[in-house]
Amino acid sequence: MSGEHRKGFWLTLGGALVFTPDALLIRLTGVDPFTLAFGRGLLGGIVIVVGFALYARGEFFGAIRNLGRWGALVCVLQAACSITFYAAFSYTSVANVLVIFACMPLIAAVLSKVIFGEEISSATRWAILGAALGLIIVASGSLGSIQWFGDSLALLNAVLLALIFTIIRGRREINMIPAAGIGLLLTALVATIFAQYPVMDYIQWFSLVFAGLVLLPLGLVLMTLGPRYLPAPEVAMISLLEAVLGPLWVWWVIGENPGWQSIAGGSIVIAVLMVHSAVRLRSEGHKVTR
Repeated sequence: MSGEHRKGFWLTLGGALVFTPDALLIRLTGVDPFTLAFGRGLLGGIVIVVGFALYARGEFFGAIRNLGRWGALVCVLQAACSITFYAAFSYTSVANVLVIFACMPLIAAVLSKVIFGEEISSATRWAILGAALGLIIVASGSLGSIQWFGDSLALLNAVLLALIFTIIRGRREINMIPAAGIGLLLTALVATIFAQYPVMDYIQWFSLVFAGLVLLPLGLVLMTLGPRYLPAPEVAMISLLEAVLGPLWVWWVIGENPGWQSIAGGSIVIAVLMVHSAVRLRSEGHKVTR
C-alpha cells in the first residue's frame, strides 16, 4: 500500500466511522427533513468555512476562486445530496435506503471510468460485489413494502454522492473543503424555505447541534480529503460502513434490534473491507520489491 493510498484509506475510514452514529442522531432529532437540513447545513457550513478560513489565512479567497466550475458543481451536488438523504428516510424504510445505497460503489466505478477514464482493479470489483451482497442481506429483513418516492430519492442520493467522490478524485489538485462548507450553507438556504421549525426538547436540540457542529463537519472534511488519495469506488465502498454500523448505534442506544440480517450482512461487509485492504497491501508490496 503506497503512502498516498494509505493516507486516503485512513482519512476515508475515519470519516465513515465518524458518520456511523448519524442515523441515530437523525432518529433522536425527529423533525421534518427540511428542518434537519437547515439546522445541520447552517451549523456544519459555518464550522467548515470558518475553520478553513482560519487554517488558510491569507489564501482563503484564493482557494475559493480556485474551486472553479468543478468546485461550484460540488457545492450544488452537496446541497442536493444532503436534502435527498434526509428526505429519503422520511418516505421509505431504512432497509430500502441501505439496499439502494449499496449501489453507490458500482455507480462510482462507472462514473470514474466514464468521466475520467480511471481503471478499476479486479480486487475492487470483487470487493464492491461482496459489499453489495452484505448490504442486500442487511436490507432483506424489511423489504415488504416499497415506497417508490423514497426509494427514488435514495437512488438519486447514491448517484449524487458517487459523483461527488468521482469529481474530488478526478480533480484532486483542487482543495474541495471550501466547496463542502459552501454546499452545506447552500443546503440551509434552500431548506429554510420549506422547513417547519417545530418546537423541540433538549434531546432533539442536542442531537441537532452536536451533529451540526461536530459530526457533520468532521466527517465531511475527512470524506472530502479521502478521495484525493484513493479511487472513488474504494471511497464509496469504505463509506458503506456507515450503513452497516449505523443500525448498531440505534440498537445500543434506543434498543431497536437490527435483526440477524443486519448482523450477518454487516459481518460480510466488514470482512470484505479487511480482505480487500490486505490484498491491496500485498499487491503494492510486490510492486515495491520488483
